[in-house]
Amino acid sequence: MKVSGFLVIGLLFFSGSACSQTRADSSFSMFFNPGISFTRTNDEHINHWLAKYGYPAIPRVPSNYNFEVAAMPAYSRLLLSLRLSTINSVNNLSSFNIMGGLYTALIKKKSFLLFAGGATGLHRDIITLNGNLPPEYQQLATRVHSQLALRRAGLRLEPGVKVFWYPVQVGILQIGVSGGLTYGLDFNSHWKLGYYSNNHGRYGHFKGISRPSDQVKVSDHGLTYGGGLSFRFRLH
Repeated sequence: MKVSGFLVIGLLFFSGSACSQTRADSSFSMFFNPGISFTRTNDEHINHWLAKYGYPAIPRVPSNYNFEVAAMPAYSRLLLSLRLSTINSVNNLSSFNIMGGLYTALIKKKSFLLFAGGATGLHRDIITLNGNLPPEYQQLATRVHSQLALRRAGLRLEPGVKVFWYPVQVGILQIGVSGGLTYGLDFNSHWKLGYYSNNHGRYGHFKGISRPSDQVKVSDHGLTYGGGLSFRFRLH
């Protein structure tokens, strides 16, 4: 089954859980959580390749911007979430995760919540090859008359914990901070060499042309930690 299939199944599961909760209880809380996180992973092979051809290496602990929306029925301990994260510390690398999460509250107070659970979704890396190229790559770039890129995608799993603290309340709105600690596992596919057919469709118009022999399939894993603001609307 392709990664997209896993993602669809996961989202249907989360949606079904949410519907079963809201049938019994139509009141709930909505969470909006912008933040930043750091992931301790390192792909030695791709970093060696980037250094060989004069590209900046991927940092050992890259930072990511995150935005999460989540919902929790008032009389339930379950939290369902959807999160988008993008890397922000490498010029020629674009990386993003789209994750659906399911967590249960270990502590559930009015202004303090602690959850344990996990998330799963799609992980994708794109490296823009705007500098030196190996001879094999250069021949392909000449043939397609376009700037080349390397792209890989795969399933990502993130078991972990989340914490929320809300010291400020204004009506139905609580304002506070959030934090999290997870162990992320990226099951990446082999890097594909290709190009984008237009500059306005970077993620949707990639055309693969080969699987270069100087790239290998590497799965990354490591701790991810971070935090940010949290806005909770208590709709009950």
